[in-house]
Amino acid sequence: MWKNIPGYNGKYQVSVDGNVRRVYKNGKTKLMTPYRKSSAKAKKILRDRLFVKLTRDGISKEVPMLKIMVSTFYGIVPEGKVPYHKNKIVTDNFVANIGFIDRVTLGKMTGAMSKRMPVVKIDRQGEVIEFYKSAREAARYNNMSYQTVLDRCHNRVKRPFELDGHNYQFDD
Repeated sequence: MWKNIPGYNGKYQVSVDGNVRRVYKNGKTKLMTPYRKSSAKAKKILRDRLFVKLTRDGISKEVPMLKIMVSTFYGIVPEGKVPYHKNKIVTDNFVANIGFIDRVTLGKMTGAMSKRMPVVKIDRQGEVIEFYKSAREAARYNNMSYQTVLDRCHNRVKRPFELDGHNYQFDD
């Protein structure tokens, strides 16, 4: 099932599977290939998502597939909600995989996907003093920079106990 993408006067259509096609004036169609942004400047989240280049009034614009699917099949996003991929695969733009959720809940769901590693604070005798969720949290509670904690966790310093009498390591 194909539906016209709103705002393009029938020039582009999208299917429930997340495929986009260009419709020419003579009635012929051409399937468009979504792509990922490859720019080093693009944020990581944008590099993972799929985009399609659409033209309106002679101006070409990169549009995220998620935005196309939402505007075509759902219309307006509910107040206070954002669209997201239910199965957490940002390239799976099947219409049934798109849901709406508030930003706080989405952050809790996807924040755990970060590369955050727990850190332990160790005294000179090798005893674990405290546990932290991340190097940033360890730095915050011990009044030092995030990079200082990371350097100790990665064993990049000659005298790790010199700073505050404790060492910091990633918890295994």
